[in-house]
Amino acid sequence: MLKMMNPFGSMPSVPGVGGDDKKEDDMTKEEKQEQEKLRLDAIKEQERKRQQRYKKQDEEREGMRGDIRNKYNIEKKANEEEEEEEDDDEMDSFGAGKKKDEVPDDPVAQAKAVAEKGLNDAKNMFGSFFK
Repeated sequence: MLKMMNPFGSMPSVPGVGGDDKKEDDMTKEEKQEQEKLRLDAIKEQERKRQQRYKKQDEEREGMRGDIRNKYNIEKKANEEEEEEEDDDEMDSFGAGKKKDEVPDDPVAQAKAVAEKGLNDAKNMFGSFFK
């Protein structure tokens, strides 16, 4: 009677469900390290190819933008050139991320900056109520 109430009570066991993977256990420590090295190399190669692909696409887009600028006599903005240089710098230092802003050593200046930021945030938040 208990088996009738429990739908999983009479279910046969399913072969191959357990976590019995013997392949990884048969590998030596050196083989595991070699596999990990190969995996990391493949990841780095994929990332390098991805960066090259996106760089090529950006160059193509910039060429199209240049054609449009020439067609409509539009001058290129100076900040776009700076952004391209920054992008190149970021590409060169892959994985390093962006540099953090320099923090002044003066604790009074730090406290003043934090207070001003908080005041501006509060003004922005409550400014919409008083318009």
